[in-house]
Amino acid sequence: MHLKSLIVLLLLSLPLSYVNADPPLEKDGTLVTLVTWGDVDNTPAKDVYVEAHGYVAGLKAEKSFVLKMMGAGRYETSLPPGIYDVFISEGSSAPRCKRVQIRPKFQTYWTVKLEIDDVYINKN
Repeated sequence: MHLKSLIVLLLLSLPLSYVNADPPLEKDGTLVTLVTWGDVDNTPAKDVYVEAHGYVAGLKAEKSFVLKMMGAGRYETSLPPGIYDVFISEGSSAPRCKRVQIRPKFQTYWTVKLEIDDVYINKN
């Protein structure tokens, strides 16, 4: 009898956080942005800033994610499912933007060919 009381007491002392826990978030997807210079050889672009900005339902907030360069011209990150505005910036090229949808467990690709920015060329 003493053992049963001890077990009941131990079970009652366990935290009940699992009962009130949020449901697990959907699996993230991956955004892969392939960036080349505007040349005839489609040379992969290095040192380009790529950012995805959108509403993350699991966090109930807007959030920005900076993509990492995984290799010359290849920028990627893992993102929670949702719709994101993706921005690309590089000092001598015109900025680019595109809206993409990220789905759980899938890779979404955006291939971009940078173009020389007239403002940069014509600066005085």
